[in-house]
Amino acid sequence: MVHDHKLELAKLIRNYETNRKECLNSRYNETLLRSDYLDPFFELLGWDIKNKAGKPTNEREVVLEEALKASASEHSKKPDYTFRLFSERKFFLEAKKPSVHIESDNETAKQVRRYGFTAKLKISVLSNFEYLVIYDTSVKVDGDDTFNKARIKKYHYTEYETHFDEICDLLGRESVYSGNFDKEWLSIENKINHFSVDTLFLKQINTWRLLLGEEIYKYQPTIQEDELNDIVQSYLNRIIFLRVCEDRNLETYQTLLNFASSNDFSALIDKFKQADRCYNSGLFDQLLTEQIIEDISSVFWVIIKQLYYPESPYSFSVFSSDILGNIYEIFLSEKLVINQSRVELVKKPENLDRDIVTTPTFIINDILRNTVLPKCYGKTDIEILQLKFADIACGSGAFLLELFQLLNDTLVDYYLSSDTSQLIPTGIGTYKLSYEIKRKVLLSCIFGIDKDLNAVEAAKFGLLLKLLEGEDVQSEVDQEI
Repeated sequence: MVHDHKLELAKLIRNYETNRKECLNSRYNETLLRSDYLDPFFELLGWDIKNKAGKPTNEREVVLEEALKASASEHSKKPDYTFRLFSERKFFLEAKKPSVHIESDNETAKQVRRYGFTAKLKISVLSNFEYLVIYDTSVKVDGDDTFNKARIKKYHYTEYETHFDEICDLLGRESVYSGNFDKEWLSIENKINHFSVDTLFLKQINTWRLLLGEEIYKYQPTIQEDELNDIVQSYLNRIIFLRVCEDRNLETYQTLLNFASSNDFSALIDKFKQADRCYNSGLFDQLLTEQIIEDISSVFWVIIKQLYYPESPYSFSVFSSDILGNIYEIFLSEKLVINQSRVELVKKPENLDRDIVTTPTFIINDILRNTVLPKCYGKTDIEILQLKFADIACGSGAFLLELFQLLNDTLVDYYLSSDTSQLIPTGIGTYKLSYEIKRKVLLSCIFGIDKDLNAVEAAKFGLLLKLLEGEDVQSEVDQEI
C-alpha cells in the first residue's frame, strides 16, 4: 500500500512539474490547487477528503471550507481543511496558490498560526504544493513575527518522495488514528497545558472586567456588587459577541474598530440597539444610560482595539464555543467586589479552597455518544425534535454546547438518508442544517438550569454563538433566540 502511494505521489509530482509554469501564474487559483494537488496529496497520506466512506457528520475525517467570498476579509475566513479524529480537531491546513511565496511570507504564516493557536491545536499546516510548511501553533502570534517564527518543518515538492514516510508520521491519517500523532507532538502538548488561548484570553477578560467595573463604579457609586457583575459581564458578552460575528461574516469586519478609531460612542449605542433588534436574544438589553456609556466610552475603545489583529492573536472564526465555555467556567469562579470604594476581583467564597477543573471535551462527547445517541436511533426528524435533554447544573454550558452539536449532526445524517432538500450544501459532500431547524433544536430539545445567574447567562451566550456557527446571512438570524 505504501509502495503504491509512493508511485501515485511520483505521478502527482511529475504532473505538477509539467504544469508548474501555469500553476505559478497568479491566475491559477486556490480552488484549482486544492482539487488538482492538495486533495490528492492528502488522500495519499490516508485521509478521506471527500468522505467516500460515507461516515456520519460527527465522524467525518476532513471538513472542507468553501472558497473565500469576495466580500470577506482574510482575517475573517476559516482554514481550508480541518483534519479530525472523530469530531476532535487535530490540525488545520491552509491552502495558498503557488504564486504566493509561503516559504518567506510573514502574513500567511501568522494567519495559519493564529488559526491553530485560537483552536488550541498543536500544529497547523500551510501549503501551496510548491512548499509544505508545518508550524507549532502553541506559540502566541505577535504582530512583528516573521515567517520562520515557530516553523517546525519545511518541505519543497521535490522532497515529498524522499520524505514521504516522515510526512506520514507527522500528518498522516494512520498516525492520527493510532495515537502516534500525539506522541510525535507531545512536547508541544506539554507547552499548551502550561500556556494556551484559555490562559491568555481569561487573563485579558479579567483585565477588562476590572477596567470596566472601575469606570462604571466611578459614575454610579451606589451600584450593588451583584448588579455591577451582571452589567460588566453583559457588556463584555455583547462586545465579544459582535467581534466573533465579524469574523464569521455575520457583521461587517472592523465595524467596532471603526467606532473605536473615530471615538463614536453614539454609533456604538446604535449598534447595540440594531443588534438587539436583529438577534433579539436578550444579550443587548440596555443596562446603562447613554450618558454613562459616553462617559466610559474610552474603556470600550481599549477593549475593542485589543480584539483586533495585530493586538489580538486570535482568529475568532475558529474560536469554538467549547473553548469559550471552558474560559467562562473559570471566569465564573471569581467576581467583582467593592472594597473600601475600590473595585477588586476576588474568588467566590465557594471556590476559595479549590481550583476549577473543566471537563475535557472528548470526555463530554463520549458521554453524550453513549447516552444521547441511543435515544435518537431509529427516530424521524420530528421525533428527534420532540426529545428533551436537561443539564440541571449546567454551569457555563459545556455539556449543552456539545449536546447541541451532536443533535445537529444527527439531524444532518437523518436528512442525508431521507430528504436532502432540508439541508444546505457547504462544500463537496458537506451539508448543514438551516438556521430555522437549528433554532428548533435549541428551543425544543435543550434545557439547563444553575443556581448561579451569571453561569446561566454564560451558557446562553455560548449557545447563541453556537447557533450562529456557519451562518453568514444576517436575514437568516433575525429571529428570537
